[in-house]
Amino acid sequence: MHVLLTALVVLPASYLVGSISVAYVLTRALNGMDIRTVGSGNPGAVNVFKHVGPPAGVAVLVMDAAKAAAVVLAIQAVGLPDYALFVGALAVVIGHNWPVFLRFRGGKGVAIIFGISMAVIPLWAPLSLAVALVAGYATRSVVLGIAAGIVALNVVTNQGATQVALCLTLSALVVGTHYAITYRQTLRSVRQNGLRGLFTVE
Repeated sequence: MHVLLTALVVLPASYLVGSISVAYVLTRALNGMDIRTVGSGNPGAVNVFKHVGPPAGVAVLVMDAAKAAAVVLAIQAVGLPDYALFVGALAVVIGHNWPVFLRFRGGKGVAIIFGISMAVIPLWAPLSLAVALVAGYATRSVVLGIAAGIVALNVVTNQGATQVALCLTLSALVVGTHYAITYRQTLRSVRQNGLRGLFTVE
């Protein structure tokens, strides 16, 4: 029964929740802007922060994290086993990064992972976020910042194999999405600006 419930309800429901683009909906509601047409074109908190304003960017970050946490908490409330949580968490990240409502061009998933972490290990998730922010700022690399946060999260909490596997899988999705988006942005910039485009990608 659990397997069937996971396949028929948890997987598609989690994906659809993830597909709700808070960045797109909020910026449309605030000023009619399509966030995909400004800055990096990424419908995520960072792009909203830069081009709409800090309050809107923070709101997107919080609401993106909240939708991921809601998926995890709902699965836990029903009492489904760990594999259902694994599937639901994976599906909400995939939905956020490749949303059906925006033709599969979504965010990078960092806020989603934070929301999942807050739901699963709320005491330690803020610590891992702080480590990620400091490492990212020091190295000027989003990827290295995320990696540092992941290491901190797993070392400090001493999670089991299932939780570690989930953490690594979700992080691989975020890193892969980050590089894929950067690659597309670089190609578009080079087409528009020639070699100068290599240095104008946000």
